[in-house]
Amino acid sequence: MENTVLSRNDNLKIGNTNFHVQTEYYRSSGDVVTLIFKKGEVVKRIERKLSPRETPDDAVKKQHMEVIHKLLSATSEENVKTSEVAIDELILSADVTDFFKLLVSQVFGRKDFLFAKMINVSGKPILEIVRKPEKIDKEIVDAFVEGFIVEEKQFYHMGEDGLYLYGFKLKDGTMVIIGFEREDSKELLERVLYQAEGCFKPKCNSRKLSILIVEDVLFTRLVVRETFKLIAKELEDFCFEEIDEAESLYDALSMLKKKHFDIVITDIHLGDGLGIEVASFVKKNFPDTKVIALTMYPEDYEKNREIFDGFIAKPITPQELKEKLLKILS
Repeated sequence: MENTVLSRNDNLKIGNTNFHVQTEYYRSSGDVVTLIFKKGEVVKRIERKLSPRETPDDAVKKQHMEVIHKLLSATSEENVKTSEVAIDELILSADVTDFFKLLVSQVFGRKDFLFAKMINVSGKPILEIVRKPEKIDKEIVDAFVEGFIVEEKQFYHMGEDGLYLYGFKLKDGTMVIIGFEREDSKELLERVLYQAEGCFKPKCNSRKLSILIVEDVLFTRLVVRETFKLIAKELEDFCFEEIDEAESLYDALSMLKKKHFDIVITDIHLGDGLGIEVASFVKKNFPDTKVIALTMYPEDYEKNREIFDGFIAKPITPQELKEKLLKILS
């Protein structure tokens, strides 16, 4: 039996497909061998000789990362049909796979790396790689994810003995959660996020719109924000360059005095006043800005419809938001 001196193992989950990637160096033969397992069976074997200028450790690490890169690349729309290793039920955008591949090259080589996962705006995990499952407390990770969902931060972290969690919130709403055994990687992760910013920068060749959401309930603000993101791909003539939020009448008026918005969507009943005051201020000072009322009570809108350009009932739906936007912007 060949004697292995180095080995690297990772569990990779892409959508609903689970892979195990194992790379080993066999000292007796000088081969670097990678096996890709799916459902417990080997679906791909990749091997090569160690070159004279390589160390076994470098060769194992390099080949292991290259294989993971190829698996991620296979999930893009143009490659999924021709991939030698089939990916079930998922086609990822180039932005998502590019960012995850950047993580592979920058972060996964650390010995204290435990796992990384990407979660879309609907809360569904879309990519996950796990190196040391026995050291991951699922309840702590789940609580971290739930807390981060409501955090209005781009970077978030929490430390426990032997488990340090970091979260990135990217521009398209995707969350990246990474776990380490030691807390000395914050600066590295911030650099990775900075390098990857271009992957998630909105591409817009259409009319750019700035949005202000005025709502005193955090959850509703998040829902409205994510609804705008969901319909963004369906609007060929418009894109949302900036989406800002105000949680009170006072905050809304302060923001409107400093910045111009193309669309203001406001709840009628706010904690410190009425959305009617927001609409009146906008119409007086920015007559070209469109104002949409957001409320559970249509009668409140009907009483003041002359100062609003439209009305959306709670709970908001993507289809209704899309229809109202197209109507008021046409």
